[in-house]
This record gives sequence, structure tokens and C-alpha cells, in this order.
Amino acid sequence: MPLTLPTFAQSLFQALAVWLITSFVSVPISFFLAFWDFPKAAYNIFFAEQPNVIFITGASSGIGEAIAVNYARKGVTLGLLARNEERLRRVAQKCENKGANVAIYICDIINIKQLIQILDDFDAKHPIDLIIANAAIAGATRESRENKWEDYWDKIIEVNLKGTLATVMTVYKKMQRRRKGQIAINSSIAGYYAIPQMCYYSATKAALNSFGRDLRYLGYTHNIKVSVITPGLIGSRMTQDPKAPLPFPGWLIASPEKLAKIVEWGLRQDISVIAWPFWEFLPSYVSVTLPLRIAELNTILIGLLWSLVSVDVNRPIT
Repeated sequence: MPLTLPTFAQSLFQALAVWLITSFVSVPISFFLAFWDFPKAAYNIFFAEQPNVIFITGASSGIGEAIAVNYARKGVTLGLLARNEERLRRVAQKCENKGANVAIYICDIINIKQLIQILDDFDAKHPIDLIIANAAIAGATRESRENKWEDYWDKIIEVNLKGTLATVMTVYKKMQRRRKGQIAINSSIAGYYAIPQMCYYSATKAALNSFGRDLRYLGYTHNIKVSVITPGLIGSRMTQDPKAPLPFPGWLIASPEKLAKIVEWGLRQDISVIAWPFWEFLPSYVSVTLPLRIAELNTILIGLLWSLVSVDVNRPIT
């Protein structure tokens, strides 16, 4: 039998390892990096090149709409993509009123062939400086006779993972040839640690966090900047659907307009992970560092609490 620690002792040793690494490695290096990064941050405030051609998916409402309107200004060309034409035209009008040139595209990103064609056509006319892969759906699961997991997991994976990767990699290849560009992937705090009933959604966001981190490294050799956006509870159709309300008080839900400004600032600084509201992100991030046995207890408590306070719904919120 191979030697290993007894199961009952593993959490203790994991906690000691985290404490040692945090105290003697992470904290000193974090202080060093804070001073190391300051000159770059100061430079980018005044001299960072601003994107003139921006393409945004999921742009008809919520975060996508707020980001589009925030970037809209004279001299900027926006490509906006979403499924709902009426809402998308309303967003386009707002952007045009601020002086931006706007092209709209009606498409569901699970239609990969159509999505790639749209991106190819737009980029041929307007080489993309910044692509923001924002389109997503969410869903909390509570299985019952009427609600089966098979009805939901495929759609969430198709949109959040396959559609997002197709969006990013189509443009990444073009930026690779130009040796220039910036990519923002809208993930979620749930990609770090989340409510267990949102397992399909959280799994796709965890995958995007990992994908974005690795693509950032790969992109450096081609002068392509990659950032992952990890919002918390942001006011949108997903979080404020009256047919499927989330059991959170209104004061916890942050403004998409404020997030849009944070995103623009973070992308200008070339920050790897743009997390906001940070006080929501911090508990999720800390939870990832917990010893496995404690993390299991944490998940049980969160799951039980959600079951007590959530409404009985089990469908993607679109």
C-alpha cells in the first residue's frame, strides 16, 4: 500500500501548508509586485493606447449593454451582437447618440458557423482592437420530476463555453497575424467558488477562468492582451428576472454601469482578472484556499442555505 497521510489529518496539513505559503511567500511577493506594477499602472493611465474598434457579444442588455454604451464615443466603431433585435437596436441607438459608429448582428452564439462568419465579415471591414466575449446564460438547478438536469446542462455549456471559446479564438487568430489586440472574457465570481445548485453554470465559468489565464500567457508572444472579467451580482436580466428571482437583497446587486467603467479601467491597465465588486469576489477567492474538508463543509452550508431561501425554479435565465 502506498504511503499517505491519514484522511483525518489531511485538512490539518493542508491548513498548515496554506498558512506557511501565505505568510512567507505570498505576502512578501505581493508587496514586491505592488511596487513593481505601480510604474506600469501610472504609465497606462496617461499613455495606454485606446481601442477604436470593439466587438461585444451579448450586447442587448445588462453588462454587455453597459459596456457598449460606456465605450461609445466619437471615433469608435462598435460591433454589437445579441439574439434580441429590438433590444439590440435600442442599445445601438444609445451608442450612436454618443457619436459611435455601430454595426449590429442578430445571432445566437451557439450557431458557431454563423458566429464565425459575422466575426470574419466585421473584422475584414474593421480590424478588431478589442473583443469582449460577454454572452452567457445562467441557471440554478433543483431537480424534480418536472425538472431534469438533462434539459439544462447542454444549453449552458453550448452558450457559456463553446460559444465563448468560438468567439475568442476566431478573433485571436486574426490578432495573432496582426500581432496586436486585446481580449476580454466575461466569466464570474462563481468560477472560483459558488452555490452548488448552480453547478453547470459555475463549471463553465471555472473553465473560462482557466482558459483565460492560460490564453493570457500564450497571447504575450503575439502582443495580445487577455483579461478575465469576474463580476459578482450585477443588475441584469439574468439576476433580476421576475419569473426566476434570485434570493438576494437588492443592496447586494451592483450597477452594470459602474462595472462597465471598472472594466474599461482594468483593460486599460491590462489587469489579468478584473473582479468587481471586490468585496464579493474576496470570500469566493478565499474559499478556494480552504482545506478540502473545510471546503466540503462550506459547500454543504451554502447549499442548504440556498435550498431554504431560493424559489423552486430550474431553468436557464435568458
